[in-house]
This record gives sequence, structure tokens and C-alpha cells, in this order.
Amino acid sequence: MSYPDTMTNDDKILHFPDGIPGFQQCTRFMLMDMVEDGAFQMLQCVDDPDVALVVCIPWLFFPDYTPEISELDESGLGLESAEDAIVFTPVTLDPEGQQFYVNLLGPFIVNAKSRQGRQIVLVDSNYPVRAPVALMSA
Repeated sequence: MSYPDTMTNDDKILHFPDGIPGFQQCTRFMLMDMVEDGAFQMLQCVDDPDVALVVCIPWLFFPDYTPEISELDESGLGLESAEDAIVFTPVTLDPEGQQFYVNLLGPFIVNAKSRQGRQIVLVDSNYPVRAPVALMSA
């Protein structure tokens, strides 16, 4: 099932030609705000509305995050400079809903100009797959 054309705007669609791990059949996504000015967004598959991932901009929680992608990934994405890259990371929540984690080892990198992206693994990195983020208590 696809979204009607009125719900998608081609210049806002992010293309993941190889899909993303676990969802190789899904290649077209949109970033959608979950709440206005919120820290989290939904990476929603355009072609399969049942596929969506919560993501965030990692620097909101980890200001010293400095992912270094390989030359192969840079070339494959057509990145000419760091400013060309949009970076966001997958988010998971523990089963009790008490703790959430950011995957700093496997960020999504998107070329801002071409809107082509992929999820990469930061080889030779010590970043965790599950970096805990402290929840603010009321």
C-alpha cells in the first residue's frame, strides 16, 4: 500500500536504494515530526505504512558525537563535505518504557542535496549500539 500522492511530496522523500537493515524492501521514507519542536521524529516508509522508526538528531543528547564515515560510504552517498550530510540515529525504548537508547554506532546518513541515504556502521568506532539517555523526571 502506498500513500496517496497528496500525502507525499517527492522533494521531501529520502531514498535508501539498498533499503535499511531488516527492511530491505523499503526504499522511500519521509521524516515526520512526532510533536512540534520535539526531539524525536518518525522515519516513515512511504510504500509500507506499517514500517516506521523513531529517530533523533544525536547531538541533542550527545553533543560530543563525531561520527567518521568511511571514504567508501562518502563516495557512495556523493558527499563532498560534512555540510552535505544529514545525520540522525535510531532510537529504541526499553520494554518497561523507562529508558530510551540511541544507536550511535549505526547512524542514518543522507546526502542533503540528492536525498540519497543509507544506514551505516561506524567501523573502528567505540560508539555503542545502545547509548542510554537519561529521562527527565517530573
